[in-house]
Amino acid sequence: MGLEERVKYAAMKARHEKILLPWYKKWWGVIILILAGLFLIVLTISSLYVVNMAKTIIAEQNQGVTEQDYKTYAQNIKGDGTNFFIGTSTPQVTIVEFGDFACPFSKESYLAINQLIADYPDKVRVVWRDYLRNDASIDLAVAARCAGAQGKFWQMHDQLFADQDNLTTEDETRLNRLVALAVSLGLDDTKFATCLTDRADLDKIKKDYDDGNGLAIIGTPTWFINNYPISGALTIDKFRELLSGILK
Repeated sequence: MGLEERVKYAAMKARHEKILLPWYKKWWGVIILILAGLFLIVLTISSLYVVNMAKTIIAEQNQGVTEQDYKTYAQNIKGDGTNFFIGTSTPQVTIVEFGDFACPFSKESYLAINQLIADYPDKVRVVWRDYLRNDASIDLAVAARCAGAQGKFWQMHDQLFADQDNLTTEDETRLNRLVALAVSLGLDDTKFATCLTDRADLDKIKKDYDDGNGLAIIGTPTWFINNYPISGALTIDKFRELLSGILK
């Protein structure tokens, strides 16, 4: 190749290299890279800001909440450990219900509890605690505990809800009706009637009420599922939905 041809080839190559430059070497490619870099910097700064804000919010929410506060909260849910329960003694899920045998909303869930234990016999325990409103509530709570003294708390629990309408009227026949229920469950009616008249375990009922106040309960039923609070009547479908998430 002669000198003149070499010069022409070099000039042609230079022209083609300029035309075929990679996009990131062209002026508009450089601008895109600069803008992308600026965007990443802004995104990083924004992410750090959001993370720091989240940490600040969590810290503010937890400010002043001590380990002792958590222990007190859990203890108020658990009580003294003598409350009646149904289900396994080694549960994966413990459900504590603060309820009232005279409350129509508490009544809505009692059949669901039985189904729940049937569905999860080796995984769930349900604990009953009293949170009462009036004299009828006290009579029914005492009756359940008197039945419990003879080994039939949960049978009486179900009967009190099933016959709730006949047991919450303000008359003098309520105690007789409660004794009749005890007889239908095969309890010793004399012992039951004495227990009922003496209002046995009233101090434990008050303990439940005081613990409920400590938990700021405002109505029944209020549930604590593995210490997480939920208010209002729950259906068996809602229980299953909650437990499926917890057990997984």
